[in-house]
Amino acid sequence: METKQIQIKQKERELNNLKDEYDKEMEIERKKILKSKLETMEKSLYLLNQEFESSGQRTPQYLEFHRTFKREFKALLKPYIKEIEIDKPNHFDISGFFKLNDDRIYYFSLSDLRWDKDSLLIRTAKDFKDYTGGSNNDITLNEDFVNNLLNFLGVKK
Repeated sequence: METKQIQIKQKERELNNLKDEYDKEMEIERKKILKSKLETMEKSLYLLNQEFESSGQRTPQYLEFHRTFKREFKALLKPYIKEIEIDKPNHFDISGFFKLNDDRIYYFSLSDLRWDKDSLLIRTAKDFKDYTGGSNNDITLNEDFVNNLLNFLGVKK
């Protein structure tokens, strides 16, 4: 019986060592991607594919995603907009408004990133206080996100 317990303890140590190695490799990859010169929104999409730690408060992981998304989303829309407001970090979500050059206003929202991070909700709005606005539309957060968003807005890349 003791031999079996010793074998189990050894396997647990091996598993823990593999997990530590995996975590180190993932951190190296994350840093490499975030420092690279990737195209618009690729860093945000990469970060979305990570499992978000659940917490009663904002985590460093969420804050990093919020900063990255805000920077990339503004850069993506810059040629097409007059104004953009992205809310300050909240609790695992992101939302805001932007006004296109032709004065159309849109509200957008990413729901709780711990559970629902498949799409960006977007709808028309009357102004930057109109949280109910027009019909809800979802744009899938995948490799076609940028093209799909720009097509939805009716602007050319």
